[in-house]
Amino acid sequence: MLTELWVEGVIVEFKDGMPCERAIIRQVGKSEIVLANILNGTICRMERTALDEMKEAGGTKFLAESRDFGDLKFFDLSEVEQLEVNRRYKYIKVLLEKGISKITEKSAVAIIRDTANVLGEKPPHWQSVRGWHRNYIEAGERLRGLYPKHRFKGRREARLDSRVIDIIQKEAKSFFKQSQPTMASIERNIEAKIIAHNLDHPNDLLEMPSYLTIQRRVLNASYQVKQKSRIGVRAFQAELAKAESGIKTSRILERVEIDHTLLDIHVLHDDHKTLLGRPNITVLIDHYSHMVLGFQLSFEKPSFASVCMACMNAFLPKETFLEDMDCGASWPAHGIPETLVTDNGNEFWGKDFIAIADEIGSIFQYCPIRKGNYKSRVERFFGIVNSLVLDDLPGVVRKPGKCGESYDARQEAKMTYTEFKQYFITWLTEVYHNMPLDDTGMTPNELWSTSEEELPVPVEDEVELTPILMATDTRELSKGGIRIFVLDYNSSILRDLYRRDGPSTVTIKYNKFDIGYILVLDSVNNVYLKINCDNYSYASGLSEFEHNKIRAEVKKTGKSKLENSDLQRAKVKLAKERENVHARNGRRRIQTTTSNAARSEKVGVNDIKLVIDNSKKVVHLDDDSEEDDINLDGWSVD
Repeated sequence: MLTELWVEGVIVEFKDGMPCERAIIRQVGKSEIVLANILNGTICRMERTALDEMKEAGGTKFLAESRDFGDLKFFDLSEVEQLEVNRRYKYIKVLLEKGISKITEKSAVAIIRDTANVLGEKPPHWQSVRGWHRNYIEAGERLRGLYPKHRFKGRREARLDSRVIDIIQKEAKSFFKQSQPTMASIERNIEAKIIAHNLDHPNDLLEMPSYLTIQRRVLNASYQVKQKSRIGVRAFQAELAKAESGIKTSRILERVEIDHTLLDIHVLHDDHKTLLGRPNITVLIDHYSHMVLGFQLSFEKPSFASVCMACMNAFLPKETFLEDMDCGASWPAHGIPETLVTDNGNEFWGKDFIAIADEIGSIFQYCPIRKGNYKSRVERFFGIVNSLVLDDLPGVVRKPGKCGESYDARQEAKMTYTEFKQYFITWLTEVYHNMPLDDTGMTPNELWSTSEEELPVPVEDEVELTPILMATDTRELSKGGIRIFVLDYNSSILRDLYRRDGPSTVTIKYNKFDIGYILVLDSVNNVYLKINCDNYSYASGLSEFEHNKIRAEVKKTGKSKLENSDLQRAKVKLAKERENVHARNGRRRIQTTTSNAARSEKVGVNDIKLVIDNSKKVVHLDDDSEEDDINLDGWSVD
């Protein structure tokens, strides 16, 4: 029984057909009710007082409270109910065949007894059969009149004292809060109020309802009310949206979504076979084809650097990358997206990332806050990875209650980082990209190739793309060169710039995974100059993260000035500490994660090597570089 007249989700039948035959209550306000015609969805708004008057006059009927079968058909009944209908109909059919239209004890008892013998059961009372016959005739000689009404049995009025019901209804409001109190707390509060009443009124005691009675009455609210109150309006709206943004695209690279997630799996060190922990993955996915444009898998926390590494992998062709990973499958995705959709993470709002937009020609679009379904493709992809890739791999992380009490994902890890990465790439290129999509029946590979035939995608130049995706900043050029990361960068070429321009502010680019060099923009000739660190032997191949750890280690000694020898000793010390961590983990029965050691070792991040091509005016190599054996083979981005 409904506790109120107007409840969201209940269908109302209007006897005069106005404003419609039947409508579902869409929204209940203090003075206005929003109704939706169940035939065509037309919205109608009516004053609550007018509907109350209509109800009092008998002009409306709540189908949820009615004692008839509404639109139920025979096959909508339960199996037991269907058997009972068939049984009753057999008695009615025999009586009609005998030409008996008026059932009396004299005319019907013998026939009923013979029919029961055929059916092998005890004969029903002749008055029961008369009732079945009457209902059958009133229903227009349709089986509907024989439906059993067991489902409508029971008391219509409440068994509980109305004062107890009031107490439960008041306490029910405190249950629907985002703090999500338990039902046990609600029961205790109700019990306390009933006890207080009984102490004050010893001659008028109230009976305490059972836990199940309280639970049933508290939860007697629409799912919408419960979810809005318990998880919040935004979360419920996202649930209704089913993670779909409603955005449509007509070609590849029209819209690309990017996001990060911490994978639910632990992996091991390639060499030491000790536990590293859970890697982060940054993924770019094409909205139209559902194809993964590129990704970056490492232990680097979500940052501008990890985003740029993923973008390099996404924007460039994948042949070399697949060869390096020993994968023979095809992965045709590449190219600069027209629109790149991101969330509101700091790595996407920084000036470095925003500066990339003008250079690559993409439009950056930020999701509305708490609107994860705005990036429906990449969010759904992460769900597919969890269910189809990670679920049965050793070391998968389970939520509490979804695994045995002694299960520890860290100790179950068996795959090394490289083994997992190769497994992921194989699944991505050979399985996911060939999975038919629900809406079109075509695979990501088919959608990509079909769209690319109509609108070919140009191949990006790695030489030009490399400096664009490096971090950008400005520094002062002085007679001593440029200072950044508390390190000095200088060369004879940079001194030529100083002789020409004097002290000035210059634009620089740097790679956070290798601070051994920076690029300095010569604004007159519009070329970038590669300038090595004065302490190149220390800084070459060193990440900014590891450099900061080394600086912190040196400062522990109380030295205010960082000498080269101190830095080198700290570098060696921290390297030995990492080796000791791996060695200690290898000897332990229960291993611990070493994600910071993985970051220091740049697991998943290959050294970035510059491609030199003066004809394209991108990078000019310093002519008196002290490192003659520098590798110039080009970027290799995982």
